[in-house]
Amino acid sequence: MRFLYPPRCPLCDTVRNRNVPPILLVCEDCREKLPWVTEPACMKCGKPVESPEKEFCGDCERTRHLFDQGRAAFTYSGSMRKSVYRMKFQNRRDYLDFYAEAMVRTGERYLSCWRPEVIVPIPMHWKKRAARGYNQAELLAMRISRLTGIPCERKLLRCVRYTGDQKELGRNERLRNLRGSFEVCSATPSRILLVDDVYTTGSTMDEAARALRTAGARQLFFLVLCTGKGKKSLHDTKSVLY
Repeated sequence: MRFLYPPRCPLCDTVRNRNVPPILLVCEDCREKLPWVTEPACMKCGKPVESPEKEFCGDCERTRHLFDQGRAAFTYSGSMRKSVYRMKFQNRRDYLDFYAEAMVRTGERYLSCWRPEVIVPIPMHWKKRAARGYNQAELLAMRISRLTGIPCERKLLRCVRYTGDQKELGRNERLRNLRGSFEVCSATPSRILLVDDVYTTGSTMDEAARALRTAGARQLFFLVLCTGKGKKSLHDTKSVLY
């Protein structure tokens, strides 16, 4: 798509130089608006927390998650929230190269510790995929695979239940709605990296992790583009890597 249409800033959508690498597609005026997640962050899910003394976010203090650890590049707020909306509902797949590079830069030091054997995208039910035309998690996973060299297994996990829109549901309602949604379709490696675009309550990750652990996976990590802010939004323009 980058070769068919001029690349645009993923935040303000203005046309950018075709020859710049994806991480530089964000225009100068928008770089300070990027809500990068920085420390302190929850040791479990990676959401921002109030102070370095606090190890876990409120959600992870209350919830026994089925994944081992996860990280996100940005908080799901402001300009990034609008960017993700355009990517999902206005077919702005040209943003995905920037998204994937940001996720890899955020997760680089964690990936060296996690040492996942494969990358598995959170699957989308065929009805949702048919309506949108693509699964953004799968496209992100494929790009991250190319950047890291970790194999991407697009068909290892399948969504077998249509759950509808979950935006207005709380965590417990989401869990009930998602139960039994995923099915493992092939042999399961021991260490898996799950990839999705947005992490909110963790219910989708937990249900995917449930299916994979039942099938034999021992360690499950995740990398997402955006995460909920928790109680406080933290970003630091000094952490932006260009």
